[in-house]
Amino acid sequence: MIRARRLVIGHWPMAVLLALFGILYSFSVNSYGMFLWDEAEYASIGRSVLRGQAFAVSGVPNSLRPPILPLAGAASMLLFGEQSDDSILRGTACGFALLALLCVYGFAAAAFDRTTGLVAAALLGIAPFFWIFVPLFMCEIPFLAFFAAAVWFFYFGAYIHQRFFVWSWICWALAFLTRYTASLFLPVIILFIAIAWWQGGPDTRRRLWSPTFFLSPLAGFLLLVPWLTREYLTFGSPLAGIRKASHQLQDYMPGVSMPWNVYLRHMPAMLSLEIAALFVAGVIWAFWKRDRFSLHNVLVAAVILTWFSCYRYKEDRMVSSALPFMVVIAAVVLTKATASLRPLARGAVLGGLLAGFFILNLRVTHPILAHRVTVGYPIFLDAMAFLRENATPGAMVLGANSPQIHWYSNMLSTNIPERDELPEALRHSEWMVITNFEPDQKPYVFELRHLVANDPTSRLSAVFQDNECVTVVVRSDMLLRALGE
Repeated sequence: MIRARRLVIGHWPMAVLLALFGILYSFSVNSYGMFLWDEAEYASIGRSVLRGQAFAVSGVPNSLRPPILPLAGAASMLLFGEQSDDSILRGTACGFALLALLCVYGFAAAAFDRTTGLVAAALLGIAPFFWIFVPLFMCEIPFLAFFAAAVWFFYFGAYIHQRFFVWSWICWALAFLTRYTASLFLPVIILFIAIAWWQGGPDTRRRLWSPTFFLSPLAGFLLLVPWLTREYLTFGSPLAGIRKASHQLQDYMPGVSMPWNVYLRHMPAMLSLEIAALFVAGVIWAFWKRDRFSLHNVLVAAVILTWFSCYRYKEDRMVSSALPFMVVIAAVVLTKATASLRPLARGAVLGGLLAGFFILNLRVTHPILAHRVTVGYPIFLDAMAFLRENATPGAMVLGANSPQIHWYSNMLSTNIPERDELPEALRHSEWMVITNFEPDQKPYVFELRHLVANDPTSRLSAVFQDNECVTVVVRSDMLLRALGE
């Protein structure tokens, strides 16, 4: 108890910062209107687990999604109940964001000092990409927390004490169970080992040759055993999900090829111009002073950006795991530049700068959090309310955005097949949902809307539309007759 009290007293500024960010992020739990496809899939799996219906969506076992985020969602719904407005799961996402800030603070404080840790956590918390992503029930933020912890623990294992290797592999396993791109940990630590063996000295080589170093991966693999066993028993291979995930970026949007420098051009907007400028200054300082921890952070950020820049399809969230390493480098510049000031003056300068950064980034993030909504909102939710009122409980629904249909209607849902298979699929379903905003919907499907009469009094079909989006809900047997089948 005394030790815990001293810990809290010693780190009270970070406790205050977490409380402030918790309040700030709580205002965003109702952002975006409704879940995206991925969010709905994670949420549906969590609800299925909570109801004892296995790790599945619409009764179909899911191999692609690792378990950490769905299980966290299931735990939140168990504690607070299933909410139709999604606020419980968005609150869970905010909790992961605070964990990421705490992680950055802890490692930056250990490597430099508590002031650097505090500044680094604050910079991450107000970075536009991170801030905008906080309420999304997605795996990127918990992944970046676990992945960064795994990398930093490995660094401390090589240069401080070998016991940190065990914690590194535990965090890696948590990252892997959050997002399969945790496999990027391997090239990172290979580079770390090479650098440490080359320049670390005899103590570092001794740690890299210790029994702890060679046995510590077992700690991570033991955490993976239950999940890999489930994959084997369900799909016949413990690597089923990994194989599926490895083809996602290659197979997604095959007609799109993006320039190699997309991430370099987008990074200033993801961090904000001022934090990006601090990062550049921090990289220069790291090479000038040959600061080992900072240089390792530069290396990790470079590996992540380079790795994902090699893919044809690019999306900013793919490189979000580089943000913790970049804000630590940015924070070092601020704290080193103000180190000669008196404590009170230093606190005022750093506080004023962070407050200014906060205001600048608030001007970017507030309009997005306040006004941006998921495509299809709110008419899609109206359509799902119509389904809940008129469909048989547990009915099968055809629709291109099947995870969203399943989550919001609480019905079974499956994808719409090719045109020649549609009549048979209609015979085995009760309803069909047609939209104009789902990119995975087959081109022929939206043309079928002309077969549906827009009769507000009918309980057999309904058309919901606004200035941009259309969602059509129609009974399968009615559409089957309209098709002449």
